[in-house]
Amino acid sequence: MEFMKKKSFQLFASSIAFLLALNVPVAYLNTVHAAPVEQQQEDNEEVEIGEAVVPQEVITIEKTSDKVEPEIQEKQTSVETPENPETTEEETIVESPEVIYTYVTVNEDSLLFEPNNTTKALLQLNDSSTIYHVNRTDNVNWYELSIGHSTYWIARENLSEANIEVVKPEVKKTVSFTTKKSFKIFNEPSTNSTVLAAGTQATKLKTINIVDNYFVVNIGNQTGYIAFKDVELSFKSTDKVEIANKSVTLYTVTNSKFKKIGTLKKGAIFKPTKTTSKYHYIKKSGKQYAVPIAGTMPTKKASSLSTLKSATYPITLYAEKASAVYDQNGIKIGSLNKGQTVHLKGISKGHGIIEYLGQSGYVDLTNYYHKNIVNPTKNVTYKAYSYYVKVFAKLYPEFTSLEKIGESVEGRAIYALRVGNGKKEILVDAAIHAREHMTTNVVMEMIDNYSYSYNKKTSFAGYNVRQTLDTTSIWFVPMINPDGVTLVQNGINSMANKNLIKKINKSSNYKRWKANARGVDLNRNFDGEWKYVPFKPKTYKGYKGPRVFSEPEAQALKAFVERHKFKSDISYHSSGQILYWFNFQNSANYKRDLALTRQISRVTGYSIIPPLYARGSGSSADWFIMSQKKPGITVEIAPYAGEGPVSHRHWNNVWKKNKSIGLLASKEASKR
Repeated sequence: MEFMKKKSFQLFASSIAFLLALNVPVAYLNTVHAAPVEQQQEDNEEVEIGEAVVPQEVITIEKTSDKVEPEIQEKQTSVETPENPETTEEETIVESPEVIYTYVTVNEDSLLFEPNNTTKALLQLNDSSTIYHVNRTDNVNWYELSIGHSTYWIARENLSEANIEVVKPEVKKTVSFTTKKSFKIFNEPSTNSTVLAAGTQATKLKTINIVDNYFVVNIGNQTGYIAFKDVELSFKSTDKVEIANKSVTLYTVTNSKFKKIGTLKKGAIFKPTKTTSKYHYIKKSGKQYAVPIAGTMPTKKASSLSTLKSATYPITLYAEKASAVYDQNGIKIGSLNKGQTVHLKGISKGHGIIEYLGQSGYVDLTNYYHKNIVNPTKNVTYKAYSYYVKVFAKLYPEFTSLEKIGESVEGRAIYALRVGNGKKEILVDAAIHAREHMTTNVVMEMIDNYSYSYNKKTSFAGYNVRQTLDTTSIWFVPMINPDGVTLVQNGINSMANKNLIKKINKSSNYKRWKANARGVDLNRNFDGEWKYVPFKPKTYKGYKGPRVFSEPEAQALKAFVERHKFKSDISYHSSGQILYWFNFQNSANYKRDLALTRQISRVTGYSIIPPLYARGSGSSADWFIMSQKKPGITVEIAPYAGEGPVSHRHWNNVWKKNKSIGLLASKEASKR
């Protein structure tokens, strides 16, 4: 039946077409009667395939007059070519473009306009080979193209479709800026590269990144570069300055003379004291620094450098080679040239804190060297010595090693520092007696001079320091009794257990103190036949303790010695200008130890004490002789000072006599 419906419709359509071909008036066609409803219903009934369809009426068609022909012709024309009274020859509206562009190339010298304002061109696209991403606007004759987060219109007639997708470049750093009236956008960070676009008025844009000398912008999903010289940079007095280039030269300025001292790295931020047409100036701590404006930009961000703190123990260092400078977060912000002088303010997390642009910069101390750290003409305190040995270890890890070997009664650290890489080792210790703290000065000055000469490959006191210490290294323990030294130097208020010390001392004179913080004389607490040492009550000196090695300081030195195989122990004390060396050695060791003592005597001029056959001293050197079967020599460095410290007026003479003793003992030990 469906087949019959289709056939009926086809016959009807054919009839109408035939009548129109004969120019039959439409009015007449309207008089033609369709089949009755009943007949239509019958025709819609299903029939078997092959059943004949017989028409119920025969329609007779007669030709009419030609008066209606123009009307029919007019209707045909209106269907084929409709007129639009609003359309002129000057403007043809494209109602439905065949293609909507996404990726395009542009005609050379295509103009870009402000959206909805196409009267004045703002930029011109110069390269016809570059593919851009565009978006269609509501006006089908115009497309949008984005440059630096700003949108421009470009005429559709200047576009050609490109079937290659261009991926939007990654945004790494966003900064708003304004160009100069005339500027160019290049396809590479070079003014010799292809010009993608040229601007004719100052334009506000945003970056996607900043590279050396160029702001980077997104131009239709392409990467474009605008030179710093084409950008207006205005620095306000409230602005900070950020380094935009990979690096910018850093100068010091003295009497209008500029000296290059290093660089500031990209991302470094500082607050200038003033800004001129060419330089930013920073004046801090009596110094003036200068940074060229080229390669910088204004910012509201916080400064990279933290506030500079004053140094408790000032140290001057020198750059061994070009050295990076970091901020407190470990971000590289600059560098210093080889040979530059820096002022070390402290150590934090393994890095040295230096004065940099008048603030705190952080450096790797292995890139620096010292000339003179210790001032031996005044007291070297516990805090100072503790800091100094850490600095030496950070400066020269290739030939030093710092070890905390124990703690005092009050918890102060006892440090040992090795200088040299020799497999053989000797021990040099000091300040086991509190009031004899000038011995710390002697040992620290040895470390100071020996490490400098080792690093610079120079000789000292007639010795090739590097060669000597790379055969036999020296372990220095500058302060065995830090509690006692602190009491003598700083008084009772520096101690934790004031009441016990007052009770033991029975005097307000703490300069005479020799013991540790609980009244034990450490040089009577070692097992140098301790049991024979006469018992005395607790006092500022002479009390041997309740048992051998009862004190943490003595235990620390004992354990340290037992972990090593020291060839000798040079133990420094301060009063008498004499040398002790004997403790019942056998014949061979007697000769060996006496020979070393005589060498020291010849250099120092100190008297050798003949063997004392009285048993029991409890001293560290006597214990070393007995337990290690090696030389243990006690060196008393100055004239007898009575019940108090040696005066600093003796320092120059003391140092002159003792400066080479560590190297002498090291070289002697290398032969056995």
